[in-house]
This record gives sequence, C-alpha cells and structure tokens, in this order.
Amino acid sequence: MYSTLQRLNHLSSLATTYVMILLGLISIASLFALPAVDVGTVDVKDLIVQKGRLRRWAAKEEEIASMRFDIRTDLNPLLNSYNTKQLFLYLTAEYDEATTGNTHDVVLWDRIVTRGDMRDIRAVGKKLPRSKGGKKGRGNVRVEEGKNKYAWRNPSGTFKEIPSANLTLHYSLMPYVGVLSSGVAATAQGPVSIPEVIKR
Repeated sequence: MYSTLQRLNHLSSLATTYVMILLGLISIASLFALPAVDVGTVDVKDLIVQKGRLRRWAAKEEEIASMRFDIRTDLNPLLNSYNTKQLFLYLTAEYDEATTGNTHDVVLWDRIVTRGDMRDIRAVGKKLPRSKGGKKGRGNVRVEEGKNKYAWRNPSGTFKEIPSANLTLHYSLMPYVGVLSSGVAATAQGPVSIPEVIKR
C-alpha cells in the first residue's frame, strides 16, 4: 500500500513530465512555424557629420554622425503568434573601413515591443494612448523623424574613408517557450552616403 504522500509525489512527477514534453513540442513547433515578415523600409531624412566629444571623462574630439529617419514595417504576423512574448527591434549601420579593411556593425536605435503593444507603434520610446475604438491586433511600426539613440562614431575617429553604410532594422523574437529567433524587419533602399564633416 502506498501512502497519500507517495501517491501525490508520483502524480506530481508524472504531471511534470507531461508538462515538459508539452513545452518541448510547443518550442519545436514554434521554431518551424515562425511566421514570415514582409520587409519594410528605412528612409533616411537627414545625415550630418560634425566634430564633437562624447560625454565621458577625457573624451577626445572626433567625428560623430547624427541621423533622422523614418521606419515603416508591419510586424503583425509576429505579434499575433500565440508564442510571442515580446520583440526587440534595433537599427544597425553596417559599413567597411577602407584603410583597415574592417567591417563595422553599429547599433543606432532600439525599441522593445511587448505583446500589449498590438496596435500602431508611432512614438519613439513612448507609449501611445489607447485608441477609443479599442482595436487590437495591429503591429505596424511607424517611426517618423526618429533620431539615432546612440552615438554613431568610428573607432578611428573619422568617417573620411567611409563612403556609405547599409541601414537595417533587425528583430529578435522572445517566445514564451523556446529559443530566441531573429530576422530582418526593414532595410534602406540601397547604401546611404556619408557626407563630409561640417566645418565650423
């Protein structure tokens, strides 16, 4: 005869095993059934390079690039997925440096989109007021007149030998269960030319 405690222990072990198997199946199914995303656009409105210093101790004067941009992309398929917890969006600039031959990939802007943001996302780093109609299920990202959140600088201190850069908006999907997945949400229409430094 088994005691009540032994029976409860057996039932809890059996239930834990079934739950782990179920979570494993959900993880595998979500990985292979990841919805496709139509690649949107990144439109650069303005890009300037000027001399400046970073806000840190003993920072030297160097060339720093500032940019204004618009982003249009539809992440509705990802946000409507049953296993999506949140998305991490980040805009990168990738370019080659002719003098050293190194390839740089710099993060300029980022944003976390939670499952509760299943509506138009237009503000940069701010939550939108709820619409009166209460519509949900929309994941349109519309960034207008956005600015680079992080300083864009080159390790050499100058952009003189860098003619252009490729801008790409990436996403990383964090599921409730399973592994992280990533992809491309939007790209610029061709390389973006980097202008000469503004002389004061």
